[in-house]
Amino acid sequence: MSLNIDLNKIAEELEFDLEDVEMLMDVFLETASENLEKMQKGIENNNFEDIYKSAHSIKGSSGTLTLNDIYELSAFIENSARESIQIDYNSKFIELKNLINSL
Repeated sequence: MSLNIDLNKIAEELEFDLEDVEMLMDVFLETASENLEKMQKGIENNNFEDIYKSAHSIKGSSGTLTLNDIYELSAFIENSARESIQIDYNSKFIELKNLINSL
């Protein structure tokens, strides 16, 4: 799975320079990696608060960068964890990780 993102289009939508968007994307990838680790540990420990917090962070930054598929999936995970709803967090985590890694 690969997200076809156009950094030029994102830059235009956000009214940023391309270099700024590239820098933001680098920061997103770094922090998303850290949040994925926290999310995985939260899933392993059945800790809804950790799952919620990490999904919330990914949701916010992906929304800023108009990475809609990542935004929607992280919002779903966030909402489920906030409400302590039992879903298959492992499969959603893998799906989210694959989307982020496809950037």
